[in-house]
Amino acid sequence: MKQLFSIGALAALAAVGPAAAAAQIGVQVGQMFRQADRQEVMLQLAGHCHVTTSAQVDAFGGWSRVIVVPTLNMRGHYLGSCGWPNGFYRRTNEQAVYRLSGQGVMGLGSSICHVVSPAQLEGYGGWGVVKVVEAGADLNLGRVVMTPCRDHLRPRPAPR
Repeated sequence: MKQLFSIGALAALAAVGPAAAAAQIGVQVGQMFRQADRQEVMLQLAGHCHVTTSAQVDAFGGWSRVIVVPTLNMRGHYLGSCGWPNGFYRRTNEQAVYRLSGQGVMGLGSSICHVVSPAQLEGYGGWGVVKVVEAGADLNLGRVVMTPCRDHLRPRPAPR
């Protein structure tokens, strides 16, 4: 759920201090924040984690979802770097496509597999579902051991 605030309302909230402002705004799981004088983006979960790259910000919904605050005051423990949300990804320096899946907050599931064939990728929806991320993206972060994907081994039948 996206919340919109007028500049006057945000200024008034900032004047009461970051903790009170967060309580008044109602910080929710899944919101991303950046302190005005810093580049780092944080994601609020039960704790909070560091969204490490611009591509990862995009994977979590894009820069329009990042709330810029005067002073960052996140809830809970720092969890380190954020994992990647569920979806299909390819690193810029590889042809391999990876499927991240499973249940979890903000689509942070625990499974990862590599797509084994073009036919299997078509079964998942084709190249249009694949997000391209930087070469060093740690797609395994927070996930179990990578295996070959075992479903959608045949392409979907053509519509009649």
